[in-house]
Parts: sequence; structure tokens; C-alpha cells
Amino acid sequence: MLLSMLVALAGCAGGANAVDNQRAAEANANLGADFLRKQDNENALSRFQRALKYDSSNTTANWGMAVVNDRLGETEDARRYYEKTLALQPNAAIYNSYAAFLCKEGDVDRAVRYFERAAGNERYPGRADAMANAGLCLHRAGRAEAAEQHYRQALALDPDQLTALTGMARLMFEQGDFLRARAFNERADSVAQLDAEQLLLAARIELALGDRDAAAVYVERHNARDPSATLSLRQLEQSR
Repeated sequence: MLLSMLVALAGCAGGANAVDNQRAAEANANLGADFLRKQDNENALSRFQRALKYDSSNTTANWGMAVVNDRLGETEDARRYYEKTLALQPNAAIYNSYAAFLCKEGDVDRAVRYFERAAGNERYPGRADAMANAGLCLHRAGRAEAAEQHYRQALALDPDQLTALTGMARLMFEQGDFLRARAFNERADSVAQLDAEQLLLAARIELALGDRDAAAVYVERHNARDPSATLSLRQLEQSR
């Protein structure tokens, strides 16, 4: 979603520069977005910098600079480019991206406000994702009640939203409501392939409910996802 929005926004870049400069900026910004998608941060950075030399107000390039600087650990530069991008062209996708950055930096309340702003745009196709992201941010901050509220709002927008389903499974497990944890986990398992961490949670839920056979199946699936994994059901039981 992020990279596709980056490319789409290239056509909206503007400024007072000549048309040729704008086109050159767009071309370099598109190349930068392609490198970003391929995890080639250094080449992405070079292309975005080149784009900004042609047109300093190119939205795609500024957003790309925010993302790549965040990846490279240049937090203050990332923040500066995010804020410039929002000043140039505030929209729901950029709100969601900036909110994820803010959450990672520990600015939870501000992050949630931006996630909610993104989710509040009825034209934004990622509304449920943004609300689920807010729930996850709050969950990681230990704010379970607010997290649950946001997860449920995400599921009201999209009953199959994976982050919200797995988040609710974990919340219910943490609260000792193992039957509801199982129900949310099974819903998540029906809409997407669970990752290793989610499969371990599923196994722990089944152990808490006393179903060792079901837990063993999840452990086997966990090990199948990673050929180097050798976890046994007994080891999982002992780690509880």
C-alpha cells in the first residue's frame, strides 16, 4: 500500500519549477519508490535526493525520504521529511505512515491520533488497517482497554482484518479468556496464513484449553514455516 501510494502521488507533484524539472523529479521519485520496494535503501535515497534537486516540493520524493531515513535509523531526518510531506499534501495514507513511525518512536498518543485521522477518511481503502494499527500501537504500550476498542472498530470496518483478529486473540489470551482467544485465532487462521509468532500463540491457547493434540498441530505448523525450528510440544509446555 505504501509504495503504490508513493508511485501514485508522483503525478501530483508540483511546484514553481519548470515542467521539465517536474518531470525529471517524478521520474527519479518513481525510481526511488521502486528501489524502496526492493529494500535497496541506498539507491532509493540517491534517487529521492536527485528528485528533490529538481523539485523540492515533490510529494513522492519527500515521503520516500521520510521512509528511507527511518529505515536507515536517521530518526530526526525522517520526522522532518514526514512533516514536510504532510504540509505539502496531507492525506490518509501519509497519516497512516507517519503514525506508524510515531508509534515506533514511542509517541503513542500522537500516533493514535494520526491513525484515527486516516481511518476517518471514508475514501481511504485502508481505514480498517489504520484502526487496527492504532490498536496494535496501544496494545504494545500496555493499554489493553483502548487497544481492544480500536481492534473492534477495525473489525467493524472489515471483519477479516488480520492485525485486529490476531490482536484480539492475544488480548483475550492475556486476559485469560481462552475460548474467545481461540475463536479470534481461528477466524484469523481462516483468512490468512499465520506467521510463526501467531502459530505459537495458537498453540499456547490450545494448551491453556487442555487440547494437546490441537496444540501439537500448531507446533508442527510453526516448525514447518522455519526449517531450522525444532520446537517440541513439551518445550512449549515447559516455557509457559
